[in-house]
Amino acid sequence: MKKIFISVGEISGDNYASQLIKLLPQYRWTGITGPKMRQAGCETVQRLEDISVVGIMEAIPKYLQIRKSFKKAVEELEKGVDLLVVVDFPGFNLKLLEEAKKRGIKTVYFIAPQVWAWGKGRIPKIAKNTDILISIWPFEKDVYRDYLDQFRLEFVGHPLLDIVKTTKTESEIKAILSIPEEKKLFGFLPGSRESEVKTLLPLMLKAGEILIKEKPELHFVIPATPNVEKLIKDEISKHKLPVSVLTEEQIKNPSYEVMKHSVFSVIASGTATLEASIIGNPFILVYKVSPITFFIGRMLVSIDYLGLPNIIAGREVIKELLQKDCSPEKIASESLKYLKNPQLYEKTKKELQGVKSALGEKGALKKTAQIIKDYLESVSGK
Repeated sequence: MKKIFISVGEISGDNYASQLIKLLPQYRWTGITGPKMRQAGCETVQRLEDISVVGIMEAIPKYLQIRKSFKKAVEELEKGVDLLVVVDFPGFNLKLLEEAKKRGIKTVYFIAPQVWAWGKGRIPKIAKNTDILISIWPFEKDVYRDYLDQFRLEFVGHPLLDIVKTTKTESEIKAILSIPEEKKLFGFLPGSRESEVKTLLPLMLKAGEILIKEKPELHFVIPATPNVEKLIKDEISKHKLPVSVLTEEQIKNPSYEVMKHSVFSVIASGTATLEASIIGNPFILVYKVSPITFFIGRMLVSIDYLGLPNIIAGREVIKELLQKDCSPEKIASESLKYLKNPQLYEKTKKELQGVKSALGEKGALKKTAQIIKDYLESVSGK
């Protein structure tokens, strides 16, 4: 049985990787795993929950754990694997690709770093250490055009189009959480990393205290991954609000159900904003990190927006509340603009449909699995 080492560092990568593992059960999978990958049968060298973090300064407390995880990953490569597949997470995975190449291991980069937004200096390293780059953005071929003689690039479309699905009605969600039928759901999605939740959830809940005074019909719902469930519930206990937590024990894909059935949502910057765009209900993006992290990021970033929906649209489709603007007062006031203005609400829904259309066709994960299978068989002589 051929052995594939797969490395992810974020919950979004866990979603994609778990689907690949299910599509290619004929291989032995091992690696840096998230909960869905483990459920799919991937052996764990290290859990992504131990290394996932947003921001440079925010990574410092986890530095030793990240270094330990990297060492474990390299030791696994030393034991012998037939292929290394890495998913996004460039700070960790670019170095892992380099270690694999030193050992003559074939490499696939699925969902390359967003070098078109920042980090263009990474392109030569990606080209040198990657055999196949599987792209989810149609414009990336132009980004890498000067290096296409060094590696193979395949565009497959965006995998979220296959993954983002809901199965419950609004009434069913309310019944699961014992929320009165007449209430309107309002989503708070503070992220899946401890650092994000610690920073953003208190701000969201304070915004909720402002919102409920003007909109008493609201009931706040927060989806929680297992690694932050206790943290979320502890923070909620400090606030007097009508708020419920939806967990993976109660329902599959709680985040998608909250996005789908909430009249409005406040969402941490990241892949979740693209998932919400596919679902199509209006929301605002929030982002707050240490001032040093933000300053360095601003120096490196060469695009006008942080949110993926806005980057894809080329304009502000969704409101971005960054750093100082990410305050309870601003979150509440911006949310109320949508709740009180039906024209703005419907206009945003139509613009989000445009973002979804720009992501291409479904089937990205099946295409990716086929590319990996064909490549592994070609290099092994079968």
